[in-house]
Amino acid sequence: MSWKSIICRAESLLGGRCPAVDLSLLGKSESTLLIERVRSLASMSDHKIVPVICTELENNPNNNFLKFRNWTNMFSTKKAIPRFPSSMVIPLIGQCVSIDDPHSLQLHRKMGEIFALINLAIALHRTVVDLSDPLFQQQRDDLAWVKNMELGNKLAVLAGDILLAKASVELASFRIPKIVEIISGAIVEAVCAEFTDLATGSTHSLTHPSTNWLEHVKLRHGALLGECCAAASLLSSPSAKSVEELLKGVREFGVNWASLSRLLSELDFVKELRIDNSEPPKTLTSLGFTESGLPEPTLADTLLRASESTPSTIYDQYKSIASTLARQLGDSFGRLLEQSSADSDVHSLAKESVDLLVKEADLCTDFS
Repeated sequence: MSWKSIICRAESLLGGRCPAVDLSLLGKSESTLLIERVRSLASMSDHKIVPVICTELENNPNNNFLKFRNWTNMFSTKKAIPRFPSSMVIPLIGQCVSIDDPHSLQLHRKMGEIFALINLAIALHRTVVDLSDPLFQQQRDDLAWVKNMELGNKLAVLAGDILLAKASVELASFRIPKIVEIISGAIVEAVCAEFTDLATGSTHSLTHPSTNWLEHVKLRHGALLGECCAAASLLSSPSAKSVEELLKGVREFGVNWASLSRLLSELDFVKELRIDNSEPPKTLTSLGFTESGLPEPTLADTLLRASESTPSTIYDQYKSIASTLARQLGDSFGRLLEQSSADSDVHSLAKESVDLLVKEADLCTDFS
């Protein structure tokens, strides 16, 4: 059993490739212009919009028409075959809890697309550079640099706003106020991740660095997937009697899945490095791990910065968190199945996916 075979089965059972962003939503000519401008920026500046767009083009089959020859992904730290895409988890879980409805798959895939839209929009907005930051005091004297940064900021804000507007229209089309409320709350939580101590680089209050790191990951990655899974379950029209319990279980599953996947991706990256604990890292992103093309705080950097840690104790923390998340994922999936309909091929696929992710977490004890 491998992720490649599971993804192939998922594409067969869940209506095709994983739901993803179609940048032609910006308009075909506009999206082409966006990529041209971003490619131009790549040759003249280091604006953060460049790796975000480049990573999106590399990973998204919907945007093949926008790819430029020889513009390969130089910004992603993921080298292994991708795990089960988060946007595909949403229709997978939606179908697991779905009451017999021939139209539910289409609705669940739409929710997966909304997840992808919001995720990319948030990433684009995160690339906006604060030109008043003291870190850029010297660069502000370079008019060309300032012009390029301002252009990158405008592109990031405009593209991100358009994608969020599209997501809002799609959410409204469901005509279920509770879904709009759920997803709005998830966006707030994801944005709140930008103001945690890990995002701001502050370590003075990291009294429990492992816990602080995990809370940050759950905000940035877990909240949106968890709430989108919950919203998808609402589209299945469960009975009013069980809806709150179902929403809680599905939400927990999504948060645990996203958090464990994020940890394992980081661990894949960290295993290839030699962790140097001779002096604290200058930032919480010193190791260079990226997600969606953007640098992210790693558990290793957080531990090294907040306390005296050795490679051995760092790996022990990775193992401990992976074990906890794997157990929580298995438990939440078990509770979810208890509330779902009869077994089906989709149930089997979901179970195999969970089992494989849990197995990878168990194998992370090997750091040789």
